[in-house]
Amino acid sequence: MKFTIAVIASAVLAVASADMLQINNPTNGTTWTTGVPNFVGWTGNCASMGNDSKTVKVDLVNGPPNAVRYVATLGTLDCSGTNTRADMTVPGTVVSGEYSIVVRTSPQQSYTNSFKINNPAAPEPAPASPSGSQPAPSSPITAHSAASHVASGAMFVLVGLAATAFQFL
Repeated sequence: MKFTIAVIASAVLAVASADMLQINNPTNGTTWTTGVPNFVGWTGNCASMGNDSKTVKVDLVNGPPNAVRYVATLGTLDCSGTNTRADMTVPGTVVSGEYSIVVRTSPQQSYTNSFKINNPAAPEPAPASPSGSQPAPSSPITAHSAASHVASGAMFVLVGLAATAFQFL
C-alpha cells in the first residue's frame, strides 16, 4: 500500500514538473556576444504542455526575478518534438550586462538563469560614483533561478501528497 502511494506521488510530481521546458543553455556563468549566433538548449517539448503552436517566442529580459523587464525579442524556437536547440543572435543595441531569457510557452513560461552578454561596442556602464566623501553601502542582490522556483514548487507538491497519503494509512 505504501509503495503504491509512493509511486502515485512520484508520478504526480513528474507531471507537475513536466509543464515547463527545462532550459539548459545559456546557464549561469555563460557569456554571449552580440552580433554572433549563440544557442538556446532545452529538454522537454511544447506538446507536454498542450501547446498547439510549434514555434514559441524567445525574449531577452533583465532585472530582478520578481520584476523582469523586456529588452528584445531574439526569435522563435520549435519546441514541438525532437528539436532541443535553436540559434539566437543578440542585437548590437543590447549593452553588456546580466540578462535572462524567457521562452513564451504556455501555460507556464520557461526562464533561464542569469548570464552575461558582452557587447564590445556598448560596454556595461560603470557604476555611478557616490557624491560626498563617504562611500554608499552596497548590498548584493541575489537572483533566484527558475529552476529553484520549480524545485521548491515540486517539493511543496510532494510534501502535500505525502501528508495526504499518510492520512489514509
